[in-house]
Amino acid sequence: MSTVRISDAELVSKYVQGHEPALERLVLRHADALLHKIYLKVQDPDLTQDIHQETWIKFVRAVKAGEYTEKGSFPAFIHRVATNLAYDHLRKQKRSPELSMERCGDAVMGVEDGHMNAEEAALRSQWHTDVKRALDHLPEDQREVVFLRIYAGLSFKEIAEETGVGINTALGRMRYALVNLRKILGVPSV
Repeated sequence: MSTVRISDAELVSKYVQGHEPALERLVLRHADALLHKIYLKVQDPDLTQDIHQETWIKFVRAVKAGEYTEKGSFPAFIHRVATNLAYDHLRKQKRSPELSMERCGDAVMGVEDGHMNAEEAALRSQWHTDVKRALDHLPEDQREVVFLRIYAGLSFKEIAEETGVGINTALGRMRYALVNLRKILGVPSV
């Protein structure tokens, strides 16, 4: 039996019409990516949870007040709300936002492979460590695009909306990030 995945737009539409379970599906679908994104900015697990909850409360209030309008993709919208709330909290705390790929573990670079021998596992672990260190040397705007593309799985159009830049700028940041990573890691260009 195959199940059809309901799009975010359909779930939002159902929620706007009063179908409460649609909200639960949206939250479950986007929780991991939002939590990682928020944590990269605030570096505090408790604050991350608070901002995640505030993000969804803000969405619910906008829907209930009739203020939510579908403009662009829902993932880009909800990520923008979360980002703005994270920056608001950081401004209140007088802290600088920092993207540290070291903090997001294997989120950026890998999937587990249970079929590796000890040597392959050690090499892969070392490679992940090297890549994470290299990511920390990238400018923040490049790190953010790498994270949004590889971990959050956003399209470049969604990344452009999320970061408030044009699509060509988002593409350029990704290209420069990859070029810089190759230089840092000593990997020849393809």
